[in-house]
Order: sequence, then C-alpha cells, then structure tokens
Amino acid sequence: MKQATRKTTPSKRKSRAPIGGSRGWIAAGTLAAYAAMGGTKTAMASVEKADPAASGAAEATMPLKKFDIPAGPLDAAVKAFEEATGLTVKIVLPAGTVAGFNSQGVVGLYREDEALRLLLEGTGLNYRAEDATTMLVGVQAKDTVSVTDSVTNSVSLSKFTEPLIDTPQSISVVPQFVLKDQGVSTLRDALRNVPGISLAAGEAGAQGDNLTIRGFTARNDIFLDGIRDFGSYYRDSFNYEQVEALEGPAGVQFGRGSTGGVINQESKVPVVQQFVNVQTQFGTDKTRRITADINEPELDVLGGTAYRVNLMGQEGGVAGRDYAEIRRFGIAPTVSVGLNTQTRATLSYLHMTESDTPDYGLPWFNNAVAPGSIRHDYYGFPDENYLNTNDDILTLKVEHEFSPNLNLHTIARAANYPRQAQITEPQICSNAPASVPVGGFVSSLPTSAVNTALPCAYTAASDPSTIIVNRNQIQVKSVEGDLWDQTEVSARFKTFGIKHALVAGVEGGQEISNPIRTSYTINKINTVPTATLIEPNARQPFGGTGYITSIVHTKSESVGLYFVDTIKLGRLFEASGGVRWDRFDTGYNLYQPTPPAGGTVTAPVAPISRIDEQPSYRAAFVYKPSSRGSVYFDYGTSFNPAAESLSLSIGLANSSAAPEENQTYEVGAKWSFLNERLLAEASWFRTEKDNARETDPTNSNNIVAAGNQLVKGVQFSLVGRLPEGMDIVAGYAYLDSEVIFSKFFPTSVGYPLANVPKQTFNLFVTHRLPLRLNVGLGGNYVASRTASSTVPYVPTAYSGPISYLTATGAPAVHYQVLATELKQVPGYWIFNAMVRRPLTDRLELQANVSNLLNRYYIDLPHPSHLIPGAGANAQIGINFKF
Repeated sequence: MKQATRKTTPSKRKSRAPIGGSRGWIAAGTLAAYAAMGGTKTAMASVEKADPAASGAAEATMPLKKFDIPAGPLDAAVKAFEEATGLTVKIVLPAGTVAGFNSQGVVGLYREDEALRLLLEGTGLNYRAEDATTMLVGVQAKDTVSVTDSVTNSVSLSKFTEPLIDTPQSISVVPQFVLKDQGVSTLRDALRNVPGISLAAGEAGAQGDNLTIRGFTARNDIFLDGIRDFGSYYRDSFNYEQVEALEGPAGVQFGRGSTGGVINQESKVPVVQQFVNVQTQFGTDKTRRITADINEPELDVLGGTAYRVNLMGQEGGVAGRDYAEIRRFGIAPTVSVGLNTQTRATLSYLHMTESDTPDYGLPWFNNAVAPGSIRHDYYGFPDENYLNTNDDILTLKVEHEFSPNLNLHTIARAANYPRQAQITEPQICSNAPASVPVGGFVSSLPTSAVNTALPCAYTAASDPSTIIVNRNQIQVKSVEGDLWDQTEVSARFKTFGIKHALVAGVEGGQEISNPIRTSYTINKINTVPTATLIEPNARQPFGGTGYITSIVHTKSESVGLYFVDTIKLGRLFEASGGVRWDRFDTGYNLYQPTPPAGGTVTAPVAPISRIDEQPSYRAAFVYKPSSRGSVYFDYGTSFNPAAESLSLSIGLANSSAAPEENQTYEVGAKWSFLNERLLAEASWFRTEKDNARETDPTNSNNIVAAGNQLVKGVQFSLVGRLPEGMDIVAGYAYLDSEVIFSKFFPTSVGYPLANVPKQTFNLFVTHRLPLRLNVGLGGNYVASRTASSTVPYVPTAYSGPISYLTATGAPAVHYQVLATELKQVPGYWIFNAMVRRPLTDRLELQANVSNLLNRYYIDLPHPSHLIPGAGANAQIGINFKF
C-alpha cells in the first residue's frame, strides 16, 4: 500500500485562495519571465511525503470514490465500506471483539485505501491487502503491514492487476522521492537506479535516449502512460510521477520489441488537493533550471474536475565539455473530469522543445579512446552543430467503472516529433567490417576516416600531436508521428469458485517516419575541415559541400489483440497466462535527388512493403508463503519485426528474413520487510534471441535472419523508506551475454553483446540528521562494455604486405594480423551526494553534487564515437511550496 494522506474536504478547499490569486500568478510569472530570457525545460516537481502532491502516484493508479459513512460502530462502518467499494474486509479479531470498536466514519472523496484508514483511525487497528479484492483488519502483528511511509507497490498500467509483490516479473519502480533526492532531470538519469540497464550514445540516424535492457537494445521500447513513445528525443522528467522499468517477458502486454523489457514513464495527473510547487536549480556547469507544478481542483464542476499544469525551463552546459549546451522548455497541462463519478476522463498535452549544441564526444583509436589529454576537447563546430526537437503529444484517457469488478478504459494519442540535427562525429580510422583473428589475413589495412581511399597513417606508436581527426557530419531532418488507440477491459469474477483477474484489449494505429539525410563526402573524401587530436579548433569556420543522399517515407499500420488472466488457486498459489497476436504492415519509399559528381549515389528503390504477423505467449506461476512475499516462475516470448524502428531496406523488405524471436525464462522472489517500508527483489533469468538479423559486410542488400544471441544472469534490487528519515535505493545485476551463432561474423561467437556490462551496481542512501538536515550519498558502478556484437575485437598490428596468387592465378597482396584487442570501454565508479534542509514550512534548500571525485570515464559508448561522462559539478536549488 502507498502512504495514505488525508484529503482536504470540499468545504475547506473552497475557502482556500484560487490559483489565480497573487501567489499562483507570481509563480507563473516567474517562469514566464525566465522563459522569455532564454530558459527552457521542466524538472519534476517533487515534494516531501507530507506535502499533498506527494500522493500523486497513488491517485494516478487508484480510482476516487465518494463515501458517506457516518460515525458509529466499526462493524457497521465496515459493512458500509464493503458496499461502497465492492471489496471484502476480513476482521482478524476474536469473535465479538469488533463490537467494542467505534469508527469516526468517513465523508468525502477518497481512494479506497484512504477511506479504510480513516475508518480505523483512533481504533488502534491496522489493515493490509491480502489480495486485490480483500483487506485484512486486525491488531498489528508480525504479519500486518503499516501503510505509513510504505514504498510503491503498484504500477500505473491497468495491464497489471496484482500488487508488485505478487506480480511474476522483475519490475523496478523509481519513485518520486528518489527522483527528488537525486535531483534527477532526465529519463536517462532516472534509469541509473535500475539494475540490468545500460546507456549508450545516440545512433547516426536517430538521436535521443538509447539504452539496453538485460543486454538487448531498447531504444524503441520506451512508453509514455502505456503507449509507445516513438520519438527520437531526450526525455525530461519534469512531468513524471514515477518511472517503471518492466524487465523480462513483456511481449504479451506491449507487442513488438520488448526483448529485455520496456520502460514506462508515468505522467503526473490532476489530484484533489490544491497546491503550487516551484523548484529552481543553479549549477556550477552554468545550469539554470526552473520547474512549476500547479494543481487546482473544482470538485463541483462536471462531477469533480481538477486541473494540473507542469512547466519547465532549462539552460546550461555539461561539466568538463566546454561547448556542449542544453536549452529546453516544456509544458504539460492536464484536466480530469468526473472524478467522483463512474466515468472519468483525463485530457493531457505535452510539449517539449529542445535546442541543444550537441556533443558526440571523443574518437576511437584501434580498440580504445584516442590517446592524449583530450578529455575536455570538442571536435565539432559549436556555431553550426545543433539538435532541435519540437515534440507535441496529445493524450485522452477515459475510464468507465461498470462495477467495482468490471472496468473499461481506453487511451488515445496523437503525437508529432519533428527534429533537425547536425552533429559532428570525430573519427580517426574507419571501422573494420569484421573481426579477424591473429594469424588471419586481411586484404587491406584500415583506411583514413578523412579519405577512405587511403590507408590510415597512424599506429599505436604515433605521436598524438600528429594525429588528424575527421569531422564526420551527421545531418538529418525528420518528422516522426504516431496515431494510436488502446482499449482494455478489466474484470474480476469467479468460475467454479475460482477467482479470476482478466485483462483483455485491442490496440492499433499508425506510425510514420520521414528522414532526409545529408552527406558531405565526395570522391570518398570528407569536404568538411579536419581537426587535430590534441588541440582541435572549435572556432574554425565550418565549410563543406553538402547534398541529400536520401529522402525516405516509412509508414506502418499495426494492430494487436491480447489477453492475460490471473487465476487464484487458493491463498497460496496464483497462475497466469496470456496470448497476443500482432500484425505489423510497413510501406517504404526512398528517393535521392541527383548528387554532385563524385557524391554518394543511393540506389533507387521502388516502393516496397513488408507484413509481419506473429503471436506472443506468456505463462507464470506464483507461490505466496506469506502476504509479505512471493516466489515465482515466468516464461514469455516476444518478436522484433524487420521494420521495428520504421527503418527498412531492400535487403530486409525483399529477403525472407523472418522476425527475430525471443524467449525468456525467469525465476524470482519478492519480499517486503519492516511493515512494507522495504521491498526486496531477486531473480535469475535467461533470454535467447533466434533469427538475429545480420547484414553481409560485403553486400548491404544481403540480410539474413540467422544469428543467435544469449543473455543470462541474476539481479537484485532494494527500495525502502525506513524509520528515522532513511531512504534507500540499491540494485545489482550480473549479465552473462554472448553471441552463440553468426553466419557472417563467425569470429564473434563467444564474445559479449554490444553495450552489455557484466556487472552493474547502484546505491543511494539518504538519512535525517540533527539541525533538520537530510543528507544522501551513493554511487554507480558499470563494468567494461564492448562496442559491437559483430566486430567485438579489432586488429592492432599487421605484417608487411605479403604477395600471393588468387584462385585464378592473378597476383595480389594481403596482410597478416599479428595482434588483436577487444574493442571496449573500461568500467568505472562514480559517486554522488546530496544535502537538503528546510528553511521554513514553505521554503527548502537542496544541493546535489555529481561525480564527486571528478572521474574521467566513458558514459555513452557507440561503435563510432565515445561520449565521456560529466565532470564534477554541483546543483544548488531552492524549492518553494505554496
């Protein structure tokens, strides 16, 4: 159960000053003035549990009901509560004892758990949830649970009918108090609290958040309120209630992709308390950030109405990267109606604008980051490089409660994600097309990244001051779009005395992607000026001959049908199973205007299409030895169609490449301690991908579905709100990944998958100290990661040219590989700290310090570039509550 917070009665709410009063306008005016001066982007307005807004996560997931239970005997009050909610209340007391208790009653609009808490207030009794439809009431004993300061025990998605502790899947919820303690402002930083997830740099054609979950890419597995968030952009946390990482089998609930799991961002929604929260941050990295969270209820309008708006503005840099800049602005207004009726609707709009000076970091050299003191060097053109996104997401959610055991809910979305980018990627030597073992032969030496017709002039013995860096320009202009609807029915019923919790749904819509890509390479030579490795001139004027290499239009139409049923086999056992069927129909068009002489020619492509149809399955079993814990087994499948990311090619469309197929087995346990203030999870899992797609390194149109990849491992997580003001979030994952078969890259067999650290660890602990101080300390460990699954190691030394005769008798030359190295980035530790102190009841001071020891490490690897983590920096903030 989540922490219950007493609601303000309607009469008291009416007596409070409206948002349009002076304090609300001062807050809104402050933000508007900041935005007019150039600030942009919104942070999550997080609050202490004592603050009314802190219960927002609960309101977002539990329906509000109107209660009118007068004061009187407790047994009569409980009977009235059962009639109002449809829940069953079991009183665990000696016979006749309950007649001695009186209840103060409850009148007003409350969640079910809050209403029961108020009925029991003053009796000395407590309650806990036995399951989703039954509450146990009794004196506090070893198997009872206090709701005060408990951790989150549910996710926001209606697809999951059971509490987290009874859900047979690894689900990590990053709650509001963690986001606030760590000063989190992005999805990327929120996910550093989840074991089994590693972050990577943006792709050439798709910028924005890029990550792997349990060893498999999840760039297209990011959801917003249960619908795929398809855009390529960097997500800000200003409108988050919490972040949910659902690892393991997820194909039945979410459709295509979801090999290792999915990420769901839960948005803030209107609640029945009135509040205004404003947060500001000022950083040593020149950050200036302001967020506002404003909520206004009007419970006498349209059956109970509430309005909420979150705003954000941010300007700043990146510590240790002098030319990188972040400029963001966001606004998220939301209105909910029918809060005290059986039909509730919420209309929300999210607008995010980003205008950054992007940084693709440092170049590779052989198997590691380039040598020399280059940590702070910038190889781009700060006046010409840009990343502009302008996202608009409109969502309507409607829910109708036919009865406490039957609900219909639908969510519809229209989203538009325009973006323009020109980013400089520093390169020294071109990437090897395949790994060659020691003793093997290559037909040519690595080529220069500046002129790919010439050998690379540098070796490990080269003086770094003599090395020239190619400034590869990644330039794209695109619009992604999404029209989607998802309708579900949730039902609880009995058949032959067996309880069922059924979720069945249909979803579908269309997604589009229209990228236009530009190149600056003519006759295999990059026409953009080069830079020196040691002292690049960031102020050098930009030049070069750019031309369009492709104009693409991709459109997919898809539909999915699914159901999941959970069966309660007595008090100790639950079984669940589900089936889903998806149809994914993609059309692709490509055109290139006539390129200049010597320019890259893209082969003309007639309109092509591909249809993939695939079922997904899931089965699970749960054993509950106690209401405080469960042990489970879970099995699920998922698939990755050829055009999963709306990127298609002749080879994929015209080949017989079947969808990639994934199978996951998971065994785990979950347990709560200290009266549900501490939730611990542990699991063992195994995920295997069959039909992994591979592109022939000698012919990009030859694509086969023939590879096999495997990831197995264990992970642990711990989230708690402990006594004496102590909060903790911790996690550990051990991932053993490997390529187990490859047609085109047989030398990669046995090597780890790309961007999969063998071990990750995270910990952050806060504690209340004297003088009203709250302090926090923690860190992250990420082990080394390889850059590529197909080319895991590269040659680092060669013999001189060796002459030989080909099979036809023609003379030729090749080179023998004398040494190889794994192409990887080293592991790292970083440490962070926080201190917070309230100054008044409405004013609070908070400071966060990141990378305390100023460690130099690679945070976001990519096969063609490396982005270092930010250096030591401090963010000092003032939080206001009105």
